[in-house]
Amino acid sequence: MKTKTIIKVLIGFVLFLSACQKNTDIFVPDPGQPNGPDTAWYNVVTATMPVSILKSNITIATHHDSIIAGSNIASVITPGGLQLNFPPNACINNLGQIITGKIDVEVLVVKTKGDMIRLNKPTTSDNRLLVSGGEIFINLKKNGLSVQLAPGIKYNIRYSDGVPNPLMELFVGDETNTEKFNWIPNPDTANNKLFIGSQSYEIYTNHLRWLNCDYFYDTAGIPRITVAAELPTYFTNANTVAFTVFKDIRSVVGMYGNVNTRKFSTGKLPAGKAITVVVISKQANDYYLGYESAVTLTTTTGNPLQPVPVKPIKKSLPDIIHYLSTL
Repeated sequence: MKTKTIIKVLIGFVLFLSACQKNTDIFVPDPGQPNGPDTAWYNVVTATMPVSILKSNITIATHHDSIIAGSNIASVITPGGLQLNFPPNACINNLGQIITGKIDVEVLVVKTKGDMIRLNKPTTSDNRLLVSGGEIFINLKKNGLSVQLAPGIKYNIRYSDGVPNPLMELFVGDETNTEKFNWIPNPDTANNKLFIGSQSYEIYTNHLRWLNCDYFYDTAGIPRITVAAELPTYFTNANTVAFTVFKDIRSVVGMYGNVNTRKFSTGKLPAGKAITVVVISKQANDYYLGYESAVTLTTTTGNPLQPVPVKPIKKSLPDIIHYLSTL
């Protein structure tokens, strides 16, 4: 009888350990945090909060190159095949003086949905859904200081992207709201033009920094719905980012934290679309990743909201970056 009892106790203990092992990655508040984990939401997100550190740690470095500015055309070709051509005497300093000699060029070409998340550059324009043909970042520096294009100067960008879509138009990035990046339709059609070739996009522009080839996703006559991530209370706007990723188009929508509802949610999305809600968080020294597939619902209610439960689990930063590369 004693032997049977001992065996039962041992089996129970093994099952307990097994159950614990299965849940080791599920979020558990870190008892080492001062006063416990922070469940507060904030009206202002600062650079010292975990979410700001998270964004910095998952971002992508720009490609660095240089041109010799002067009386000749100066060109850059990135390893990914994007080509930049600057006309003679293209750059000036903040005093309006022509700059010659070596100028540093920073370049990024963003074609994957995972990279859009890592750079916090979703594909929306004033909450309207965009489909992207590629996001581009161009910056010029001399001795570490940003330089400008001379008046009347336009430079050329050329890159390939599978089969270019004839619906594409040019957008520029509005960086005034650091928490909610926005794409603006071409504000200067006389000096910013997009040409669509059989295998490439070609841009002539006087705009530096963020550019994007997009078209608006037509929602005319399509029911729309807001998607909200249902999360444990420890995932707040101080430590977490969330995005909705469309599976069949190159579109990513930011899910922004609402201090009043304490939820991350989108604007209105078209119904009947396959999506993945992606949540990334930094809790103390640990990182968490959660993602859940869904189909946006059709509803007739006045203010339709679709909750999507997401349970982030502990992951290493390389594992999170690898997952984003699969989107």
